Amino acid sequence: MVQRGRKRIGFIGEYMHCRSFFERYMGYRNAMYLCGLPCPEEMCVTGNQEGVQRPAAEEYRAYLKASFRKMAELPEVFVCANDYVAFDAMRVLKGLGVAVPQDVWLIGFDDTVEAKVSTPSLTTACIHGHAMGDSAVYLLASRIKEPSLDCRAMHVQTSLIYRESTSD
Repeated sequence: MVQRGRKRIGFIGEYMHCRSFFERYMGYRNAMYLCGLPCPEEMCVTGNQEGVQRPAAEEYRAYLKASFRKMAELPEVFVCANDYVAFDAMRVLKGLGVAVPQDVWLIGFDDTVEAKVSTPSLTTACIHGHAMGDSAVYLLASRIKEPSLDCRAMHVQTSLIYRESTSD
């Protein structure tokens, strides 16, 4: 998005929800740093309603609505922890009179089936399931062969799929 002229980029997603959300949030922060851009907390929605551990959809949307209203200015782009967070954000922004992609661009993560058919269709990071499966089989086989091996983490490359939510 930076290569496409966007500089005010925020993040949406409860980063302590799970490891993948945390890693995606840290990836966002690292990318902002490497691009020489600020990573303003006021443009990020990374929590949840006070005292709510697992919010229902309506509770989370109410939290997003309140968070967006507190922002002095919305970012040009929101990177979301996954596609479903992006769909919630899209719905709330629409209710506030903010148009995607005309006013704000949205990017999801996971390339769910819904990303292709939403209106507007969602730009998203595609996780290559076959590569993840191959890696999992490799790790499992190596662990069976040598049970004393240290724990390992593997990373699989993603691909950005441009769609209408970023004017594509």
